Amino acid sequence: MIPLLPRSLRYAAVAVVAGIIFYGSLITTPETAIDDLRLTFVRPSHWRHVVAYATLAASLAYATDHWELPRTHHAAVVVTTATAYGVLMEAGQALFAHRTPFLLTDVLVNAVGASLVLVWFLLRPHVECRPVSTFFERS
Repeated sequence: MIPLLPRSLRYAAVAVVAGIIFYGSLITTPETAIDDLRLTFVRPSHWRHVVAYATLAASLAYATDHWELPRTHHAAVVVTTATAYGVLMEAGQALFAHRTPFLLTDVLVNAVGASLVLVWFLLRPHVECRPVSTFFERS
């Protein structure tokens, strides 16, 4: 059973994740623990993109759990929204000299990260989500 926080807090979490991505994409060049890994098959920046957009999509799926859409439509909206945010961040980076130009590979990696939320949508019918307030009610 997964507790659902109030909608305002769930949407605030999405805004926080989006803000962190905005900051890391347009304001500063982040260095993370991932950068210390010497993975030869995947660039560290791509790992950052995957983690960032998987987190954004997951927080968006959690925030919108109350939507009464067919599961496939809900999943499509979440993945598309997270991926579109990634496109906007890539376009924004192209405006700054200290950032890389618009890279289609980064957009694709963002989409892969956002698509990881599809696992949640496969599991969702088997998981009960209840408002957190119901955990404190007396039976």
